[in-house]
Amino acid sequence: MGEEFCRSYAAEADAWLSELADRAAGENKRHLALMAVGGYGRSSLCPYSDLDVVLVHSGFRDVKQVADGIWYPVWDEGVHLDHSVRRPAEVLGAASEDLRVALGLLDARVVWGEAKLAEPLIEKAKAAWREKLGTQYLPVLEVQMAERRATAGDVAFLLEPDLKESHGGLRDVSVLRALSAYAPLLADYADLASLDEATALLTSIRVELHRMAKRAHDRLLLQDQDQVAAALGFSDADALMLAVSTAGRQIAWVADDVWRRRKLWDPTPPPKHFLRRRAPSAETVPSPVELAPDLLELNGEVALTSSAPVSDDPSLPLRLAA
Repeated sequence: MGEEFCRSYAAEADAWLSELADRAAGENKRHLALMAVGGYGRSSLCPYSDLDVVLVHSGFRDVKQVADGIWYPVWDEGVHLDHSVRRPAEVLGAASEDLRVALGLLDARVVWGEAKLAEPLIEKAKAAWREKLGTQYLPVLEVQMAERRATAGDVAFLLEPDLKESHGGLRDVSVLRALSAYAPLLADYADLASLDEATALLTSIRVELHRMAKRAHDRLLLQDQDQVAAALGFSDADALMLAVSTAGRQIAWVADDVWRRRKLWDPTPPPKHFLRRRAPSAETVPSPVELAPDLLELNGEVALTSSAPVSDDPSLPLRLAA
């Protein structure tokens, strides 16, 4: 429901910006491209989200005139715009210095203009994230997650959670996507697809909050919960908040698990077999260590053997916990 709205809204924004760019550029459309980045790049555009865009050019001398022809009509409509005008090398340079730029480029796509200018840039930005920037920025992302949790609490346990910034919220999902882009095999370990339903619920609620407040608003206040519950088909606010708590707990569990796995790689970069989805070669598979009958230690985790008598041994949970 909410995600469908976000995709439709992003498509409308694409058409609008393309029309503005056509008008501003006139016949001079070569060597120009308009990219959507961040949430807009993912087509996850809530009613009062910013339009995050980059106008890429290869030395076009009238680029400022074209940019102004796009930006000013957007501002005139009261739409929030996060914009920049850069050459490809400048885009990559900004990504190496600014985490927010680097993350935005992971979701970049071409909205208008010369695809052969923007698409190689997008691929280079993603490659830079895998090969260098991910290692540079992961510690920063981890600190930011801890700070958000300290200041905004947990979605699962708050009466009035911030659906974006609280731990277990949509910001954590975005970070998990970035971690997966750095080491795609993490998506298999953490099962990011299992978060689709939780993400869809929080997105739907966020869309309703924006509609109700007529502005960007991501905290689910007590006074709004009955109205949001009715809009989304829940029986009452309690049923809504139970679903929110469950979604937040699921996202937080996956996020915590992924960061724990990431710490196993320190102080060196992750093993090469984490950088692509394939079965690891024999020499990269860690050897399990037997801790007790039916219990193994593998890569910093306690695991059951495949032959463990799960149904027949009542002491197994106690031995596992010990």
